[in-house]
Amino acid sequence: AATPAAAPATTDGAAAPAAGAAAATAATSTAEGEKVFKTYCVSCHGNSGKGDGPAAAGLNPKPADFADNMFKYDVDGNGSKGDIADIKAIVHDGAAKHGGSPLMAPWPMISPDQLQSLAEYVKSLHRS
Repeated sequence: AATPAAAPATTDGAAAPAAGAAAATAATSTAEGEKVFKTYCVSCHGNSGKGDGPAAAGLNPKPADFADNMFKYDVDGNGSKGDIADIKAIVHDGAAKHGGSPLMAPWPMISPDQLQSLAEYVKSLHRS
């Protein structure tokens, strides 16, 4: 079996993090986000985040289609709709607080770590 290469040293002599560490952390966060999504979001947004969950048929307006990057809000005012901070604010506060539909209810019971993971997962659903 091959021995893994040592992490390269930084200029101060400390070992630099392995290249795959950030990717592994992101994958773990996205997997956790998927669990949170399946728990709280699929009834309206559907399994793939396309806004086609079982409850969506009776909703007007229809739930957002995350696969098509249908983000409506720039909550943090940075000029970019649907970034991580925007998604976290809409999920935590509900859309009505930010000028949207009250059908997107607030979910303040989702922990900050789960909220971060959920927002990263929702962003990952966008098809480029």
